[in-house]
Amino acid sequence: MEKYNFDIISKTLTITADFAENMNDPNSAEYELVLKLTTDFPSLTIAKKTHRSPKKYTTKSGETFNCNQFKNLTYERMEGFIVGLPNHENYLAEFKFLKENGSLPQHSRYAVVSKWFLKQFPDFRKNPLFYLNIQPVVISATSVLEEETTAKLLETA
Repeated sequence: MEKYNFDIISKTLTITADFAENMNDPNSAEYELVLKLTTDFPSLTIAKKTHRSPKKYTTKSGETFNCNQFKNLTYERMEGFIVGLPNHENYLAEFKFLKENGSLPQHSRYAVVSKWFLKQFPDFRKNPLFYLNIQPVVISATSVLEEETTAKLLETA
């Protein structure tokens, strides 16, 4: 029998996707269980179990983290990181250009800004102090915009 959880107080049966699939077969134990519970509790609510967040996150390069490393990466935090750098004026100009670029729709600006930020500072999560001593060449915001627009054009074609 597949996994399920029955809460007698709230009269809720929480089931997995496999349980729901097997429940549709009248000869299965899952079907018998649901039939018995619905006769015993006429107001029974059946809910599907939703996706559980993973405990470990693995990047494309194979690195493992305990939490989602890009969660809470907001405009304010990106800007705060940039302002803390010795040569922040050049980075900040590109950042603000992307953030306030009028040619992009509002909903896609964050994606472009975060892509630029991750390209510009790939080690900001693992070793943020690295950028205090070494200042990488500023990646042009227009090049990132061009990559995004060509990617969007290829998707629509």
